[in-house]
Amino acid sequence: MDITIIIPAHLASLRLGRKILIDINGLPMIEHVRRRALLSKSIKDVYVATGDNEIKSLIESYGGKVITTKKNHRNGTYRVAEAISKINCTHVILIQGDEPLLIPDYIDIFVHQMMKFKTEKMWNGITRFEKMNNVDEHSLVKCFIDVNNHIISCFRKTPVFSEFSKFKNILFKIQGLIAYEANFLRELVNLNETTFSKLESIEQMKSIEYGHKIKAIELPKNFPSVNTHDELKRVKKILNNNLVQKKIFNKLIK
Repeated sequence: MDITIIIPAHLASLRLGRKILIDINGLPMIEHVRRRALLSKSIKDVYVATGDNEIKSLIESYGGKVITTKKNHRNGTYRVAEAISKINCTHVILIQGDEPLLIPDYIDIFVHQMMKFKTEKMWNGITRFEKMNNVDEHSLVKCFIDVNNHIISCFRKTPVFSEFSKFKNILFKIQGLIAYEANFLRELVNLNETTFSKLESIEQMKSIEYGHKIKAIELPKNFPSVNTHDELKRVKKILNNNLVQKKIFNKLIK
């Protein structure tokens, strides 16, 4: 496997405007993500894919690599599909630019599992819910997995009525760490849009609705992304108080 990380980025985020550039402890959010990806021991190339000159100039000012794409894409999957047409790789890991608490070691765990299940075409990082009170948050995409650890459905509102304790071992949070076999991704974006994926804005459902399997890779611990002001406050608090996160951040600013 020749694996490359690509972080799709654009300014026109719907729920939290220009969130990709929000300052978090002196660094834009996108730069937190890019630098954390570079700390991975398994990946040598990390690119930001964007059609916004402001993002391109910012990343290049930090010495980062940028792949210029068209400005308007339906979602990050399509942006990454365009980006891989401009580089050489057999597989690509898409990391969402709103994951500033991503732990670099998790990327290495993810890559190890990709290698272990190399006949798969698509992989997605998942984490467990520790409690019930945020399971129905709209900004959190959830999934069910089958007995072979494939994702069978994704959703924003939990479609079950059983007690949490009874289904917590098959209900997981989708994390913004997704991988594709490059040729599969090229084929996927050329398929017509699917109803559920489009209505719920869940990119993974397009693959599932066409009958393609997504291998779930469980990561050790849940880490919040940033979709709202409340989540931004939560991320800043964790970054400033969690010892593991503080240690990683110190490596980012060296």
